[in-house]
Amino acid sequence: MITSDKNKIIKDIIKLKQRKEREKAGIFYIEGERIISEIPCNVNIEKYVFSQSFYNNLKNKNIYNNAENIIVSDDVFKKISDTINPQGIMAICEIIKTDIKDIKIKEDSLFVILDRISDPGNMGTIIRTAEALGIDAIFISKGSVDIYNDKVIRATMGSIFHTNIVYDCDLSSLIEYLKNNKVNIVCTHLDGAVAPYEIDFKAKTAILIGNEANGVLEEYKNKADSLVKIPMLGKVESMNASISSAIIFYEALSQRLKG
Repeated sequence: MITSDKNKIIKDIIKLKQRKEREKAGIFYIEGERIISEIPCNVNIEKYVFSQSFYNNLKNKNIYNNAENIIVSDDVFKKISDTINPQGIMAICEIIKTDIKDIKIKEDSLFVILDRISDPGNMGTIIRTAEALGIDAIFISKGSVDIYNDKVIRATMGSIFHTNIVYDCDLSSLIEYLKNNKVNIVCTHLDGAVAPYEIDFKAKTAILIGNEANGVLEEYKNKADSLVKIPMLGKVESMNASISSAIIFYEALSQRLKG
């Protein structure tokens, strides 16, 4: 059992709190028994880290025999954890890499493009909502919050493992690629002239959602086929990026379910 935070394994885990270290090592960590149970077979788990209390109370240790098991003192686990009251279990996994060309474009494909989303909670919620609504893939621009940020992962509640995500995209090239494949680009924007229910979401579509403070870059806005704005009756000018996304995703699902 590891009892010191000076141990190399512990130091290496603490480094993974930084994006550059995750990218350099090609690994990330997740915490919590439920979200770890969501990890699919195609994701390589390097090791599990348990607090002494959690491990001692674990009834079925065999479910974690697919990777190295490391036990640390409760105090050490608190130092590596990002939560106030850690459950006592962590998994170190290989980063999942998906290329744009890995995503098949079908006649009814529905994609999401995220332009510089910066808030971890927004990012995680959008990913979770996208999975719930059956989005085929999410494309995330350079300059967005890292999807392997612990707060993002927690907000996805496991959806990060069940959704096709291509990150660090060059959006200019991506939009050109999608348009060449006859995918309609629908951009959320305050200058939008149409409401979500006026868009034909039954066709293959990519929904472009911009940065929380500044919206979609003008360059990408100008390449969109439609600018959509959610009708609002109050004095509010705009809504949270994850709320706006959910409203539009549900409109797309509603149209598709109605046929």
